[in-house]
Amino acid sequence: MTLPEALAFMHITLPITLTDLETTYRSLIKQYHPDRNQDRLQWSHEMTLRLNEAYTLIRDALTRGVMEEREPEEEHNVPLRIYPELQRAWQKIENGIHLFYTYGLENPHIRQEGPFHIKFILAQKQIKQGKKILEQWEQEPLLPEDREELFLQKSFSEAFLQNMRIQKTFVADGSIHHKAYKHYYNGSRLLDGFLKKLLFPEDYTNLILPPKCSTLCQQELLTVLLHYHESTWVGEATIKLALLESFINLMNFRKGRDSSNRSYFYRF
Repeated sequence: MTLPEALAFMHITLPITLTDLETTYRSLIKQYHPDRNQDRLQWSHEMTLRLNEAYTLIRDALTRGVMEEREPEEEHNVPLRIYPELQRAWQKIENGIHLFYTYGLENPHIRQEGPFHIKFILAQKQIKQGKKILEQWEQEPLLPEDREELFLQKSFSEAFLQNMRIQKTFVADGSIHHKAYKHYYNGSRLLDGFLKKLLFPEDYTNLILPPKCSTLCQQELLTVLLHYHESTWVGEATIKLALLESFINLMNFRKGRDSSNRSYFYRF
């Protein structure tokens, strides 16, 4: 996409400021949102990708001074608005998680098998790319709500990557480790179902979650920590609990920040 094509795609006429650009972006991202285009999800996805590409081109041109800006005199350390960058990072993270669950990679037994191993590596790569985008903005002056979302997205991506590294498998021996595993397994299945249903509701329409799914998940995993603290599954249960907490924190923050624009995260 060329710069003129980007301007035409976003219906922008010069001169334009960064503030004007972001306002236009926010309006269009809502217009192309899947919630408003249930009957043409592929179109929604493609238009969102093109919008992000156009936004990046125009923003970079403005930043380099290629196009005239109408910004008032700028001050050092003025908080930046990085909503589009947060969206771009989240899209990478979400794509990696979608790939992970689509191929059943939550099952550690299949992760080293040929094509499944390739998908596993690709899923990790996507999440790491999203995390890298976030890290590039960590040292910049940001609006408080953007900094909070950046922190929560990064915490969630780190927790999910840690979760993906769990390779331990179950051995039935009737010991305390066996008993602890039953609770760990139940908590893990509830956690996976919770993430699938809230992140990708269109893909898991037949998945039925129990009432208070997240609470049940937490209880099962805490049982491992509190009642089987000598078990070899304590470390894995701790990782799962951290993932659950980071996801809930991110959802709650987004719900409070802009529920109208991000309502698709909260279909309980």
